[in-house]
Amino acid sequence: MYISLAVRFPKGIKEEAVMMKEMVRFAEVQSKHKGFKQLVVAEVEDKGIIKPFTIWGTEEDFAAAWIDIAKYLATFDFKSNQEGPTRAGRVTIPPSSIISTLKVTPVVLPPR
Repeated sequence: MYISLAVRFPKGIKEEAVMMKEMVRFAEVQSKHKGFKQLVVAEVEDKGIIKPFTIWGTEEDFAAAWIDIAKYLATFDFKSNQEGPTRAGRVTIPPSSIISTLKVTPVVLPPR
C-alpha cells in the first residue's frame, strides 16, 4: 500500500469550503487510474488545517497517475485559497508493519 499526504492551510472558512468542495474533483481525477483506492480528508477542528491523503495499491500506481494529478493541481488557485506552501509526503506501507512514518516537507508551487 502507498500513501500520499498533503497538509493544506486555508486562509479562512470560505477558502476551506472551496478546498473541501474541490476534493471531490481531485478524487475523480485520481479514481480513473489503476491502483487508486481512496481519498480521505482529515480536518483539524478549529485549526483551519486540511489533510487530504490518497491510498494507492503501489508507489508505481501513484507514479503512473502523477501527470494527471499535476495537471489537476495546476488548475487550482492555491495562492488565493491557502496560506503558505502545501506540505506533502509519501510513504510505502509494508504489509507486515503496524506503523510507518512519513516525513512531511513544504512544496512550493511554481508561479503562474
